Amino acid sequence: MINGWHGGEASFFLERGEALEQAGRLDEAMSEFKRAVLADPGLVEAHMALGFHYRRKNLLSKAAEEFRTAASLEPSYDSYFNLGHVLVDLGQPKEAVAAFRQCLALAPDDPAAGYEMAYALYSAGEHEAALAQLHQLLQSYADDWELHYLKGSCELALARYEAAQQSFERALKLVPPGEDSEGLQEALQVTLRYREFDGLEAGDIKAHLYAEYGIVCLGTSDDDGLSISILPRDHLSYEDIGRTLQRFHALRLRWRLRFAAVVSVDELSAPLALALAHSLNVPLVEPHKTPRAGLSLLVWATVDVPELLTVVAERVRGPFVSFVAALDEPSLERVLPDVIGVVSAGPVALPWNTADRPCTTAQAAREILSAVKSLPPDATLAAQVRYYTRQHRRLRFLPPPAD
Repeated sequence: MINGWHGGEASFFLERGEALEQAGRLDEAMSEFKRAVLADPGLVEAHMALGFHYRRKNLLSKAAEEFRTAASLEPSYDSYFNLGHVLVDLGQPKEAVAAFRQCLALAPDDPAAGYEMAYALYSAGEHEAALAQLHQLLQSYADDWELHYLKGSCELALARYEAAQQSFERALKLVPPGEDSEGLQEALQVTLRYREFDGLEAGDIKAHLYAEYGIVCLGTSDDDGLSISILPRDHLSYEDIGRTLQRFHALRLRWRLRFAAVVSVDELSAPLALALAHSLNVPLVEPHKTPRAGLSLLVWATVDVPELLTVVAERVRGPFVSFVAALDEPSLERVLPDVIGVVSAGPVALPWNTADRPCTTAQAAREILSAVKSLPPDATLAAQVRYYTRQHRRLRFLPPPAD
């Protein structure tokens, strides 16, 4: 029956789906492709069409299953190529490598499959193998900017910073006008930041955050402000907050940053935001009331919901710098403020949020300001300022320095 009436029915559904697709009625087309698959599970074209529509809807696992089925029914370049693409997007690069190998077995000299194979190898952490693949491609396509971009990314991952810089700069020269090169430019900045160091110590979170992201890490009472590790405690005192703010003010004065308003990211951050607004002599406002032209400071005490910063930032009307006093290490995977006080192993308790010392927002803000004024001088403060104003100036929220 499959090869008879049901096979004809499946072809009918497939043709109707293709017509609806051409008319822009995509959801209706998808329904027809599903009916075609039900009528004839062996109809390769229906599985391929359904895979494309699942991918369009970001249903990647379903898309991969359709392309995998198509490849098993009738191995072809297209089925393996699309399967590899989806597997990369699913975070399964090793499986994608296997799919692209099938593509290259069918079309050994195909540059598209060769590039995707190199990208899958890079995503799988097989950087040397990716470079070998790219070397072959660059012999024929020496002026392809994307090949140089991927080559630089592999070299950066292998800590070959000089070679990475050369590859990224070559890619930038070859980028066609109008092409989005933001990611490429950021990759070059990351490389240049790493080149500023002779070597990074594994536990130096200050150097790591700067080199990888262009983020400032200020530290607190447990460190000298120059070499900073993960905070060994699960709480902060007013003195800790005060030391962090001393360092922040010293730097923002040297950077000549002028803030027009302060925003508290959440209610728990209100005391810290109020203290900063007072010391900066600017108003504490709601996100939607920030000035369009002036620079706002978004203040976060600790991170409970990493996505909250994005929500607040979307409501801010003008440019801003984001500041968090304490960020737990796991949250670094999901949020990257411009300025961080300390990075902790886990959640950190704040001095104004303890049961034994309840206080109002205004009282807590006064305690913070008192700590800033009463702390003894920071012995290495001048060196800390030089760290970000002379030695390591490629910060994400400041214009890149002229080389």
